[in-house]
Amino acid sequence: MPTLPQLDVKTNSNHSPHVAILGAGASLAALPDGDKNGRKLPLMNNLVEVVGLESLFEEYGLKYEGENFEATYDALVFSGEYPDLVKEIELAVENYFSEMQLPDEATLYDYLVLGLRGKDIIATFNWDPFLAQAFQRNMNVIGYEEMPQMAFLHGNVAIGVCYSCKTKGWRFNSCDKCGNQFEPSKLLYPVSQKNYSEDEFICSEWENLQNHIKHAYFITVFGYSAPVTDAEARKLMLYVWAENTTRDLAQIDLVDIKPREAVKDSWKDFIVRENYAIQADFFNTYLSIHPRRSCDAFAMATLQQRPWTDNNFPKGLSLKQLQEWVKPLVDEEKNGHLSGKPCGEGK
Repeated sequence: MPTLPQLDVKTNSNHSPHVAILGAGASLAALPDGDKNGRKLPLMNNLVEVVGLESLFEEYGLKYEGENFEATYDALVFSGEYPDLVKEIELAVENYFSEMQLPDEATLYDYLVLGLRGKDIIATFNWDPFLAQAFQRNMNVIGYEEMPQMAFLHGNVAIGVCYSCKTKGWRFNSCDKCGNQFEPSKLLYPVSQKNYSEDEFICSEWENLQNHIKHAYFITVFGYSAPVTDAEARKLMLYVWAENTTRDLAQIDLVDIKPREAVKDSWKDFIVRENYAIQADFFNTYLSIHPRRSCDAFAMATLQQRPWTDNNFPKGLSLKQLQEWVKPLVDEEKNGHLSGKPCGEGK
């Protein structure tokens, strides 16, 4: 039976979550010229070349023929013939991504973490540390409780795990409970048999995302096409989306530079009627047009017939300026009533 979102008309607050799902395309859009030091972001079709794994293959008498990296890794694991090579590949990939850094200026990752609230979640399939780094450098300004939750669906070089205490934290920190240094989170899985329940940390990350999808009122998918190699991931998301009792009213924004029909076809199982939009630019998304107010503004426009004026994220700000721009929205949230007015207009 369809239900309404968790909208409180007295405070204009919609407590249903916004879910952002990130793929490699999000990092590429955020850092098209590489990271702070010009380090290039690898994709699965060029990772071997970018990370420099060809020499490893040659050492073991193998020739890399340009295949998709995940498929190559999958074949090596299941052959059982090259366990040492597999370990060296895993270490090289971890080392490469671990050294990546966000530039000092504001990036799309800063807009993402500042554009959502504590009820929301950003889930990433990416190994790079950009989401974690953006969270770290903004949380002390905005406040930890006011930041969105994060889920690292394929592990992450910036995140560590204490399996004994079932906690996670920044990779090179220690567990608050037992004091032991965090272990690295697992990054690589054979694509033909991605068993997300096998690793406790990965399983908990998926459970957090699934819980949010089950109650989501808005979903933004940025640079992730749910490829065939991620069949298990697609199944896990679709299963709980089907259980979402407000999905007939909810909206999906798909951010991708691929042809519109190809993007729509990738997500057709998730789309309800015409409740979707396809954008090539993050700044055209509802999240960017109504930062920190996406679910509230959408509910007011569609359910209350009282649309709010757009409050677009300004482009070209420094990181400090972006943080200052967001602060009035955070202060309003703490006061418990959302005005629906753009920044700078007062209450």
